[in-house]
Amino acid sequence: MDKEAELRARMQLEDTDPFWAHALGIFLMGQQRWAEAEEAFRIALQRDPAHYATYYQLGILYENTGREADAIEAFREGHRLAMEARDLRLLRDFRMKLAIYLGIDEM
Repeated sequence: MDKEAELRARMQLEDTDPFWAHALGIFLMGQQRWAEAEEAFRIALQRDPAHYATYYQLGILYENTGREADAIEAFREGHRLAMEARDLRLLRDFRMKLAIYLGIDEM
């Protein structure tokens, strides 16, 4: 079974866990299959709307596809959720992205 098939199978098998959809999205982004990756990230967020790591990857996807406003929105929401979870590593990453786009550290 190839990597994509394995990720899709796990995503279906564990249909409430956002991890496998998130991992599939990252895999698809690596192949520049942007629309499919975005759909996988949307599934991950349907399964867990507070999965802030997915917001980071979604922001990266939007950066790569020239959707700056969507990237900022994804980074803002992920920042808010990472702050609630006190995930300092991702919080720093979100802040760096927002500073690049907004020219300031708005937090």
